[in-house]
Amino acid sequence: MNRVTRTIAVASTAMLAVVGLTGCRTSPGAAALVGGFRISTTALQTAVNRDLADPGVAHGYAAKSGLHGTALRVALTRAELSRLITNHLWADAAAQRHVRVSASEVDQQISQFAQQTGGVQTLYAQAGQAGIAKAEFRSVVYYYVLEQKVGDALVAHIPVSQAELAAAYQQNIDQFEQVHIAHIQVASKKLADSILAQVRRRPSRFAALAAKYSADTSTKAKGGDLGFAGRGAFAQVKTLGDAAFAAKPGSFVEVQTQLGWHVVHVIAHRKVPLAQAAPGLKSQILQNQRTRLLDRTQLAIARRLGVHVNPRYGRWDTQRQQVVPGGASTGVSSPAPAFG
Repeated sequence: MNRVTRTIAVASTAMLAVVGLTGCRTSPGAAALVGGFRISTTALQTAVNRDLADPGVAHGYAAKSGLHGTALRVALTRAELSRLITNHLWADAAAQRHVRVSASEVDQQISQFAQQTGGVQTLYAQAGQAGIAKAEFRSVVYYYVLEQKVGDALVAHIPVSQAELAAAYQQNIDQFEQVHIAHIQVASKKLADSILAQVRRRPSRFAALAAKYSADTSTKAKGGDLGFAGRGAFAQVKTLGDAAFAAKPGSFVEVQTQLGWHVVHVIAHRKVPLAQAAPGLKSQILQNQRTRLLDRTQLAIARRLGVHVNPRYGRWDTQRQQVVPGGASTGVSSPAPAFG
């Protein structure tokens, strides 16, 4: 989420002068102009008010940044304006390359983020700490995916050999070959034999027997379920991993490890072939080049279009690609026009 939240969170790491939002000598109608695109003060303040009304932002962002009251509003205002500007820059970059993002792609990315953070509620809490209101989260993810697809387009012409892809695939094999199992860990083979015979007769009894007999206190309450895992997760119990990957989905097997005896239910296997994994692997291999190209692209578009920020809100720093407190700097993309 680093690139997602970067423009939202920038203000929390800077010294914010409240005076920067006062003494405006221009019409308050426009907060910024990006080429011919106008970001109104109404749209900006609506976004900031929405942020402050969101408990996750009002408490989480405030606690993380240490800002309150007017200083908090200043930070969120500059962060929101930065986000609105960069959204338009990426929309321009995407239009040039005929890149589009579907609703299902946004759904998929949100699901992936939720899995990485431990659930949707945790994801929203982390977003709130970065200044992202729940109501705008989907929009933030949309532009994140758009940026990633622009990045894919930028490196599409850079060749990566099949040997490089195969090597990266093997290095990350735990992502692509996984097994889903549940187990019941006991101390003796006699008890394991008895449990194995019972679950083969009545598979639906597995969870109840795990709750009753399993010595693995971390999984017994959830039927012994270990979820999906690659071979690396079984490094300390290699025989268990070998047996799980060798067995057919739906089968029950008995395995001995240094922890004792395990009755294992092999629920499913999951394998992503190299051909399907190749686009993602290429992105990983080209990540450094990709990042440099994305930064150069955003900078070039900002300079081509011209980003003009109403002095009431600060100024646009071209190199940092964000709105910062007002003042003289060679980083300003161009002189501010009269806002109307």
